[in-house]
Amino acid sequence: MSIKINEKQLIAVHLLASGVKSSVVAKQLSIREETLSRWRQIDVFKEALDDAIEFVLREIDETHKNLLIRSQNVITEALDNGELDLYKKANLAIRYLSLIKGKDDITKKSSHNLFKHTELGRFRIWKNHINYYYDFKYSFNIGLVNKN
Repeated sequence: MSIKINEKQLIAVHLLASGVKSSVVAKQLSIREETLSRWRQIDVFKEALDDAIEFVLREIDETHKNLLIRSQNVITEALDNGELDLYKKANLAIRYLSLIKGKDDITKKSSHNLFKHTELGRFRIWKNHINYYYDFKYSFNIGLVNKN
């Protein structure tokens, strides 16, 4: 299926998927909020938005996992460090355990939400626009898209 949305709609998709409020998106794109609301009723726009949200959720999940692994590696290195005294190692271990207490619930919830959306068949791979997403992110960060 060919995805046919214009450039402003594609930018709106990525801003909305990134959590930007509709009113801000409309202002940034110099469109009325009603126009954005109308776009949200278009099936192709809805599909593109769902795909972009899935992409953002997967990126967040992957970043979270990578940070957790890196943090655990640093803590392991510190605990294995022979120059660090036992008191400091115990303090580090206790602080780490207190920080991760209950964090499994957050990870399970975010993974469950992503799984739920995938199970509902709301997402599919959106390969044609992933590169544009990266280009858009880059251009937005360097100011090519008006952020006023």
